[in-house]
Amino acid sequence: MLKWVTLHGIGPIVLTVLGLSVVLLTGCRTETQSQPAPVVKSSSSVLVQSSSSEAETIVDSAVVDSVTTDTAVVDTATKEIKAVVDTLIQYGSSESSSSSVAESSSAEAELSSSSETPVDSVPQATVDSSVQEVALEESQPEVTPDTATADTVMSEAPKDTSLCADAPAAVLCDKRDGQMYRTVRIGTQVWMAQNLNHAVENSWCYMNSLENCSNYGRLYQWTAAMALDKAYGHSLAGEHLGERHQGVCPDGWFVPTDKDMEILVHYVAESNKAAGLASEEVGTSIRKESGWEENDEEILGTNRYGFGAVPAGYRDANGSFAFLGEEADFWVAEEDPNGTQAPHWNLYYANQNFSGEYRNLKTFGFSVRCIKK
Repeated sequence: MLKWVTLHGIGPIVLTVLGLSVVLLTGCRTETQSQPAPVVKSSSSVLVQSSSSEAETIVDSAVVDSVTTDTAVVDTATKEIKAVVDTLIQYGSSESSSSSVAESSSAEAELSSSSETPVDSVPQATVDSSVQEVALEESQPEVTPDTATADTVMSEAPKDTSLCADAPAAVLCDKRDGQMYRTVRIGTQVWMAQNLNHAVENSWCYMNSLENCSNYGRLYQWTAAMALDKAYGHSLAGEHLGERHQGVCPDGWFVPTDKDMEILVHYVAESNKAAGLASEEVGTSIRKESGWEENDEEILGTNRYGFGAVPAGYRDANGSFAFLGEEADFWVAEEDPNGTQAPHWNLYYANQNFSGEYRNLKTFGFSVRCIKK
């Protein structure tokens, strides 16, 4: 392999090695070629400006014109010429620059340099950064992808396909059937502001009309309201009721007790007094303004607290429906000691009372209002 080297400030030099003439002239390029004609490329060029002689050394890759000779002769000539070139470079600059020539059996070599990470096989030049400038062609490292990341597919969050997927946040949606209910906070309690309308065995729409179910909710036997075996319609359920009994209510809600009803009545009564409405009793304050039968005393509901009681009527033990538009009855999670009856709370259109002093057979069908746990 032969290299041409140009040094500014040094006259023409003629080297004769083993019958091969190499002329080094200012401004000339060096081209090399060996058999079988491999191409030697340099991936970088180095521009060196010396502080003393301001000599510029350019080592550039080239292709030598057809030089046909014995391989052994070329190898010997290459080594000797390299030694001469190294001597001339050192002569032209007191600050040494770096270069490397890597030779392989296939006669292919590649020079590479990096501005950040030095290559072990290439000696690094020590330069005066205030005078000398080094221009390097940065090689782009091959990036091996992280197969663990590349093979990982980010799974999307599962889409809610339930009946309540599109339910507004402000309403209670029963995931069992998609029924939606308004809710209301009254004092420390949160109530459903509508009667429950979840269909189960031993529950009915008034007069078996779906429209009545939409307007008033369903009517439940006591055992259906408590989600207990119908055998407890004639015997004590006892401990099966539990302290907070969910019964037929949606998850997170339960059937109120007498105590829960008493808390509601007390809060409404005291709030009415504080507002100067002592004459307005609880029954008037918690029932809807319309839908109730008119009465001679012209008692109208105010629904002041949003409870929204409606006159759903009831179904008796014989299967007859009565008092739609006139009264509302609500089961509680209580039972009488005889096991066949249970208490319920009543609103009647002709008075303002809301009372839990009523008892009836568990086989009657009354409304259910759920309260939040």
